[in-house]
Amino acid sequence: MMGARRNAQGGRRQTSTGAAQQRRSPVPIWLAALSATQCLATRNGEDHAVSWDCISGRAVYTNAGADTETIEPLGVSLRGGQTLAVYWMPGETGYTVEIYGQQ
Repeated sequence: MMGARRNAQGGRRQTSTGAAQQRRSPVPIWLAALSATQCLATRNGEDHAVSWDCISGRAVYTNAGADTETIEPLGVSLRGGQTLAVYWMPGETGYTVEIYGQQ
C-alpha cells in the first residue's frame, strides 16, 4: 500500500507501508570485516573471489569445483565439494572455522 506524506518543503513524497518497509537484520561486524578482507580461493594457480553466504550466523563458502582450493588469508584448504563455515562466538577472541563434506 502506498501513502503520501508531506516533506519539509510542503511537497508530497511517496512512502510505502507493510512488508516493503521491513528492514534486513544488520550484518555482524565480524562478517563485515571478513567480507571487506576480499578472501581469495586459489585453484591450479588461478584466483577467484570468495563469495560468502550468511547462513544461521555463519559465513559459508562451498568449493563447487573438483580440485582443491586454498582460501586466503585464512590458510584453509578445501577439497572439491567441501564447505567452509566461519563464525565468531560472543566473548571469544578469535573466529572459528569448520569444514564440512567428504574428507
